[in-house]
Amino acid sequence: MEYLRKHKRLFIIGLIVVSLFLMAFTGRQSYEQGFVRSSIGFVITQGQVLFANIGNWFADRLGSISSNTALQAENTLLRAENARLQADLDRFLHLEDENRMLAEMMELHRHYADYATLGANIISRDPGNWSASFIVDRGSRDGVEVNMAVLAPGGLAGRVSLVGFNYAVITPIVEDGAAVTAMGLRTGETGVVTGDVNLASRGLLRMNHIELDADLSPGDVIITSPLSAIFPPGIRVGQVLEMGQTAGGLRYATIAPSVDFNSLTTVFIITDTFGFEME
Repeated sequence: MEYLRKHKRLFIIGLIVVSLFLMAFTGRQSYEQGFVRSSIGFVITQGQVLFANIGNWFADRLGSISSNTALQAENTLLRAENARLQADLDRFLHLEDENRMLAEMMELHRHYADYATLGANIISRDPGNWSASFIVDRGSRDGVEVNMAVLAPGGLAGRVSLVGFNYAVITPIVEDGAAVTAMGLRTGETGVVTGDVNLASRGLLRMNHIELDADLSPGDVIITSPLSAIFPPGIRVGQVLEMGQTAGGLRYATIAPSVDFNSLTTVFIITDTFGFEME
């Protein structure tokens, strides 16, 4: 004890030195262990992040593929539904056309009940020339003959110019050279209504051989005359648009036909014959 009491200061200094050494060693070891632990932790953490990103990428790709597959299936169903709806619409429009045609034919039959008539559908025509002849689905087997009068919604359409076994060719009154003996409904003034090459593009007719003092004016209705060699009397032909006079002093009238030849689909053939020669 005496020894310690004598050398207490040295002993305390020694303890301090040893303590500092141990602290330094322990701190260095802790630092080295912390650095190693941190390095390993960094590597592991970055690996986990990498694998997590890879996993997320694959998940996104699988989700995108699944989504695209679902969209393709949905598009296929939508296309099929669209095709079905289009088919339904086509059938509806076809039925609507058939109903319209039947309504037109019924109206024609009612309007011309005094005549023996035969309904016919137009099966061929020149789409670029509505004033040209057209073909209907009735022929000699149905009793159709050349020069039979042809009616349509609105009035006179033309005459039969050629007959086959199951078809007939119809020459419309608007065709250049076609002629109809006609008269004014209001005054009885007569003339000859013809197709005119100069008026065809406007869808109009010309009435010639009008007396100089004839009482005809714009708005007058023109009908077939009892003098007609082919057409029964009283069938509406058209309406006067304007009156004119040739250089030779003869009068004429521009006529708007009663029939809309541009949209014509059905006609009625009058099967009564009058035994006259064609005009």
